[in-house]
Amino acid sequence: MPNDNGGSPVLAMATLAGEIASCRKCPLCASRTKTVPGEGPVPCRVMLVGEGPGRKEDETGKPFVGRAGAILSGLLEEIGLSREEVFITSVVKCRPPKNRSPKRDEIAACMPYLGLQIAHLSPEVLVPMGQVAAKAILEHFGLPFPSYREVRGREYGVPCNAGDRELVIIPVYHPAVITHNPPARSALEEDFQRLKTVLRASR
Repeated sequence: MPNDNGGSPVLAMATLAGEIASCRKCPLCASRTKTVPGEGPVPCRVMLVGEGPGRKEDETGKPFVGRAGAILSGLLEEIGLSREEVFITSVVKCRPPKNRSPKRDEIAACMPYLGLQIAHLSPEVLVPMGQVAAKAILEHFGLPFPSYREVRGREYGVPCNAGDRELVIIPVYHPAVITHNPPARSALEEDFQRLKTVLRASR
């Protein structure tokens, strides 16, 4: 999918953020404080996608600034990346009330924005974090989603809009998993080590 605005991904992403800010396509617009389109380098090598904004994200308009964000920053540091080197966003750009999971119609309303972000950013690796993001992204690319257990940690190659290069999708655990299940930290770290391996192989 080509970029608009004369081929500039930076301008295209800025225009898209403005469209997201004024979006009223689903009921989440009624309770939001701020939209959270995401942030990071444009274009990017790595794109991380969560489920949806939480309370602090809704207040600030920035992705992953709460406890899960601190965990994510630590995981990135462990594999030699900083937050400034990756683009971070979510499937839905407005906070679902009481941090519930987004509903099917809310995801459907927001997925065109995520699809355009992926096209404009042209990442090498796309990392859906958690079941909601993994299911939404795999289905967006026409890939099966038998269960989260079966897709988590696998690598999927799909065509991208940057020549002959493939986009690699790696579903991982959501960083928030260890806030209520601390023993899962080793599995989460394993997921991010897999990301490190893929990035090294693509250089």
